[in-house]
Amino acid sequence: MRCWVTGVRRLSTTDHLEIRRWAESREAAPIAHRADGLGFDFPDYDDDIDPITWDRWFEEFDARDLEFVYHASETERPTNFFQLKQRDSDRALTTQDSRVPRSL
Repeated sequence: MRCWVTGVRRLSTTDHLEIRRWAESREAAPIAHRADGLGFDFPDYDDDIDPITWDRWFEEFDARDLEFVYHASETERPTNFFQLKQRDSDRALTTQDSRVPRSL
């Protein structure tokens, strides 16, 4: 059985300012993982990371043709969930809303 998580939206964007606001609101800084590529350094996380500038992060983001996917909750505290995935060339690259299913 599935139910919908109330007040949670799955969003995607390529907007640099929107991505930076999302990260900074979580006190996260741009990084390059040695194994995985781009990501963020969140407080209290200990990873094998290389800090980089926002300019460099977005250069790589655009060069790899990525989009930023994240969850937004209107009723709960912010989540650090995000994904970087290949842009979908079949749809507009503006923010997209959809409900996020959760199994009981």
